Formats: sequence, C-alpha cells, structure tokens
Amino acid sequence: MQYSVDLTLESATLVGDRREPSGYFIPSRDFIPGSVLRAALARAIREGCPYDTVNGSSNWVEFADGPLCSDCSWRGLCSNFGDLRFSHLYRDGARVAPLTAYRCKNDGRHPMFDTLLNSGAPVCPECGGTGERVSGYLNGPNSTLDVDRHLLMRLEMDPYRQTAREGQLYALRVLNRGQVFKGRLVSPTSFTGLPAELTLRLGAKTSVGLGRVKVRFEEETTSKPDLLGDRIRRFQEKARAARDSQDGETCYLSLTLLADALPERELKASRERVSTEALKRQLLESILPPDSPLAGRLGEVLRVAADFEVYGGYCTAEHSCGRRRASLYVSAGSVFLCRMQGPLDDELLQSLRSVEERGLGRRTEDGYGAVSVCDEFHLHTGGVAGEDK
Repeated sequence: MQYSVDLTLESATLVGDRREPSGYFIPSRDFIPGSVLRAALARAIREGCPYDTVNGSSNWVEFADGPLCSDCSWRGLCSNFGDLRFSHLYRDGARVAPLTAYRCKNDGRHPMFDTLLNSGAPVCPECGGTGERVSGYLNGPNSTLDVDRHLLMRLEMDPYRQTAREGQLYALRVLNRGQVFKGRLVSPTSFTGLPAELTLRLGAKTSVGLGRVKVRFEEETTSKPDLLGDRIRRFQEKARAARDSQDGETCYLSLTLLADALPERELKASRERVSTEALKRQLLESILPPDSPLAGRLGEVLRVAADFEVYGGYCTAEHSCGRRRASLYVSAGSVFLCRMQGPLDDELLQSLRSVEERGLGRRTEDGYGAVSVCDEFHLHTGGVAGEDK
C-alpha cells in the first residue's frame, strides 16, 4: 500500500544539519529526511499511548497489543510501524540535480543537458557555448527550485542567574513557513487507521515554537505504469551510439541516486596505490545488495560522478555518551555508468525493479539510497567540445 505525503510547514522549522565550526551557527537541511518524519509520528503515537513506559526522548514505537489498543485511533499505524518505509521529502516534489547535469553558461534559457554518455568539455547543444554544472533541485526539464530559509538569532539563558549566558548567542537558519514538501509512505501490508491529515511537531527546537507542520496522507489507488523496461531500452540506444558499440547484446545501465546512500560495508583507505578503475568498482559494489543478481553480473564500471559527505552525531535517547561513529554517505545526485555481463533478461530486469523499489545501501526504510535506473534525464544529451553536435 502506497501513500503520497504532503507536508506543509505552519511555522519555521529546523531540521538539524552539521554545525558550523564556530558552533554559533546551526543551519537546517533543505529537505525533510524520512527518519525525521518517522520520529515525529512516533512521538505523536507515544504521547497518547497508555502503555508507554519508556523514559527519555527515544522516538520509536513498540506495539503493546493490549486491551486498550482495540479502540486506539493509532492502532493500524502503530502495529505496522516497524515495517513502514518513508521516503525523503523535497520541496514541491523536486529532485536533486544529477552531478552530470549541465546548462549553458551564457544563456540560462537554453535547455539543460546531460553529460554522462559524453566525454570532453561540455558545451551547450544550442549555441556551442561553455557549459556549467547544475546544482540544487530540479522541478522541471529546464528549471531549478530553491528552498526558502531565513536567519533567527537566539540567546541562551543561565538557569540560575536568569541572565544571558556568556558566549551563548547563536543563529538558526530555518526553513520558512508555508512551504510544501512531498514524499511517499509505503507499507508492505494493508491496514486501516492512518489519519488523512494531522498536525505534528517535527525537527529540533519544537518546544520554542519551531517545527509545527501539517501532514496529509493520500492513498495511491491507481497503479503507475511500469516504464523501467522502456527506459532501459531507450538508454541502450543512446549508450551504444555514444560509445560507438555495435554489440546488440551488451547491456549498459546507469544508477542515479535520488537521495544520499549509506554503503553496505565500510570503505577503508588503502596504504597502497589503487587504480581508478578499481576505486570506481569498489564504490559501486559497496552500495549494491550483495545477494542481488545485479552485483553478480556487474561487468565494467565505465564512469562514476560522485560526491561524499561524512556525518556523525549523538543519540540523545541514551543516558550514556550516545556518540555515533561517523559514516560516509554517497551524496544524492551521484551517477554510476556500468556495463553488465550478458543481455538484459527477466532476472536482471526484476533485480533492477527491486532496486528501484527498495533502494541501495543501508537505512532505505528511512528514505536513504533511493535510486533511478537509466533515468530519463540522461537521455537529454548535449554537445562535447571537439566533436560534432
């Protein structure tokens, strides 16, 4: 069962990101992670649960299945909470621009183009001018979208002296109210009792007025057409033409991350020199499901356009230190181009379909690792300097 999720900010909202080195500036992320929406729902369920005896700030739900649960309005959601899959929510349903997306540097009205299948310096296919990489979010074939944020100043008070605490003036860069973020909620089993609309407190600093949001769930009753096979076939034509390949049995695939991905296994630095080809393969294999036919039939990794982030942090629900070891994230917008062993058969197609549904890497139930196979954007190729356009 699938639901579309519309989240409207009714007040300024802070979805915590990495602090600046000074420690006095805390920026909000420009999207809503699935884990943050999950935590907000868990908090709302626990606040009204007569069986909730867990102390602390842990935002997780365990179904008690007691006598009072039969009349609880949260029963359906609570009993399936651990199986729910939340996607990240982006403003107006926009997507992160692929790292291979470019636009004309001289005229922004010229259409964007993709450089995954081309080599050399990118040039605009309209005028032959210099191309520059597109960053941020795309909400159309040729338009970008910005997330509105503003700065709030805060001053921490000394609880004993009731005066301003020295050195505790800090700034919050929060999401503006009124913006709508869209995503999806998927449940492997059907259940009843999910409210059509509810108000939640989401993110950080909710006790001082931030993070009031209205969430609307709408069941997707009509099934969307499965366009994956058609996308892959059209991608083959483009890839073979770009690489001047006459082998009709060769299968080219691209994997475009729509959200940050956490590798299945830790990537460690080597003390010896490692070739670029080996590094590209190692990176792709680190996010592929190890038991998938996709990993078993991986041939040559032709190109990787990737970026990385390192995130650590603390778990405030633990009474001890609660420190979390920093993890490497492969950034949203990263693109992998590879050649598979053998043709595109039913087994490989089913594996790719599963990857799109489940995602890559770890914590896919919270929106990480969302991926598009042979994304439509990569079919809009542009020119390359020194070659015929």
